[in-house]
Amino acid sequence: EVPLEDAQAALRYMRTEGAKWGVDPAQVGILGSSAGGYLAGHVSNVTPDNEKPQFSILIYSVVSGTRRSRPRSTFGLMLGEQRTTAEQEAYSLQNLVTPQTPPALLLLADDDLTVPTTSSMRYYKALCRFGIPAAMHVFPSGGHGWAGHDEYRYADPAKEAIADWLEIEKNRK
Repeated sequence: EVPLEDAQAALRYMRTEGAKWGVDPAQVGILGSSAGGYLAGHVSNVTPDNEKPQFSILIYSVVSGTRRSRPRSTFGLMLGEQRTTAEQEAYSLQNLVTPQTPPALLLLADDDLTVPTTSSMRYYKALCRFGIPAAMHVFPSGGHGWAGHDEYRYADPAKEAIADWLEIEKNRK
């Protein structure tokens, strides 16, 4: 719960103090990768509706705690080794989506051995079921951990995908 509360506090802070840095309080979103992507998605779904981020960007995000698709170490660390199936399902992002979940962009690599692409696909499909604007880009390679590395083969296309999606979201309002 502490990371969730910290992320929610950061959103509130950016909305109240962000104007000092030219941040539009109506355009505050959240981005995370891997376990941080899980946190960004969790914040987007469980935060009270009037405090949710306007969008989320999830990069090779942990999404699902289901037995079939969960990365064992990540959900094991988050929920403990004695977690129940009910806890895994309750914390799986695709099961938390509601009509109030904000739009999301998902970026991942097809050869990621840490977080399978099927995990993000479940979240994407849940967003689509509720009519929430979403986009997903699956790059053919890169594995896990490529975000922020300019030498990554698809770094420029990933940056362009984010910039294009943010522009679309800005104009959607």
